[in-house]
Amino acid sequence: MLGWPLLFLLLGATAYLYFNLFFPSHTPILLGGDQVFFWTYAERMMDGERIYQDFFQFTPPGTELVYFGLFKLLGPTVWVTNATVLILGVVLCWLCFALAGEIMQQRYATLATVFFLVVVYGKTLNATHHWFSVLAIMGALNIYMTKASATRTLGAGTLLGLASFFTQTHGAVALVAFILFLVLAWWRKQESWVDLLRDEGLLLLGYILALLLLSAHFIAAIGFRQLWYFQVTFVREYAVHASQGANLGLPEHLSWHSLLRLSQYLVVYILLLVVYPLSLWRCWREGHKPSFPWERVTLLSMVGVFLLVEVAFSMNWLRVFAISFAGVILLFWNADRLGMTRRYAVVLLWAGFAFIGFRQTRAAYVHEHATTHLRGGDVATSPQASEKLRWLMLHTTPGQFFLQADWPGMYLPLRLRNPLFVDAITPGEDTRAEDVASAIQQLEQKRVQYILWRARLESTESAKDSVTPLRAYLHLKYSLVHTFSDGDMVWERNEFLSHP
Repeated sequence: MLGWPLLFLLLGATAYLYFNLFFPSHTPILLGGDQVFFWTYAERMMDGERIYQDFFQFTPPGTELVYFGLFKLLGPTVWVTNATVLILGVVLCWLCFALAGEIMQQRYATLATVFFLVVVYGKTLNATHHWFSVLAIMGALNIYMTKASATRTLGAGTLLGLASFFTQTHGAVALVAFILFLVLAWWRKQESWVDLLRDEGLLLLGYILALLLLSAHFIAAIGFRQLWYFQVTFVREYAVHASQGANLGLPEHLSWHSLLRLSQYLVVYILLLVVYPLSLWRCWREGHKPSFPWERVTLLSMVGVFLLVEVAFSMNWLRVFAISFAGVILLFWNADRLGMTRRYAVVLLWAGFAFIGFRQTRAAYVHEHATTHLRGGDVATSPQASEKLRWLMLHTTPGQFFLQADWPGMYLPLRLRNPLFVDAITPGEDTRAEDVASAIQQLEQKRVQYILWRARLESTESAKDSVTPLRAYLHLKYSLVHTFSDGDMVWERNEFLSHP
């Protein structure tokens, strides 16, 4: 039921996110992050291209389909992508409040939700596949924790299948956590084997049916073996290795000098390492008490632990933030149980949230911005990015093939098309040699007029630099026609150059 406290909370979350995503003039701030890849994939689908066949992807297509549906309904604009980030954040806040309300008083559930909004989601502002998958997982937790039944167990399995349609590993490990939890609950209640087998069967049935039905079109299009290669084999052999970040996946090297800047990230990291063992220990020591919410806390803790172990194999701060959802709820539950939520502590927390929220919102406005009218709508961005967008806007036409070599951020705002099967070309070993060879063929076949090339792609420091053939092709077939203030270069195909 939507009570007044929750209504005010969601309205406040909407306002906070709005002023972090839009200027008061309703102009969207051009965002970055992993979500850019999914916007671009959805735009390619709008142009009739097929995922896994005409362009490369190694995660399930759930996120692309969300953006594709929104683009079909509202148009492929930057305003739509920012609104998606806002709506996703509000829905996650509602779910956080609902789950927290199952194990703690409403005022503490509110604190947990504000902590999640400001410290976690407000720091990312990134509607990538991790958040959609976590939303489905927490939805499964919510329907099961409210009142366990056969129907709800089947529904939880269905939502876990949906989670795997966004991020294959998140949904799978959450399913394993659910399966083990059902075994623990059965052992604790001393029920019959029939009850356990029924619940496990319903959970697995919901998961498998949901994932098969959602994937049926793509299995029919490319075959199960090829789909397995993209979503499992490639991830195991290439993606996990390429995304393994040093320094715990933090955005910069950890040192005494950077400690203050990284404090918000470290708080979340330490929170998860402390709160999950503490919660499970309390379940073991106090689970026999009638007032102790053993099933709800144990399930939250187990799902959280399994998700944390999963992302630890490919550590990245965004992934850690996304799977911290359960940990935030358990933090405030433990604080309440330990008597740490006294009035002065609550006042300090609210003051801290207000300070962090103000700083984050102010950061969106304090830097210099330029408002640029583009084919994807008006956007507010940095002067350097605006310079490139304006130049390319004047020299290209809608739907034209154009290569932004190492990042796909300009395709949607300019309504341009990526000519390659892969989304980007990066230096070093991140881009495979076969992808570079294929890129050269596609550039030659489609006679791409402009390439936006970064100075770092000119480097030849690495002996294993796979970009070397593409660099040679660029210098042979293209000429440098413009250099931007940050060193980025535009190369134009020689046959398009006007001759005196």
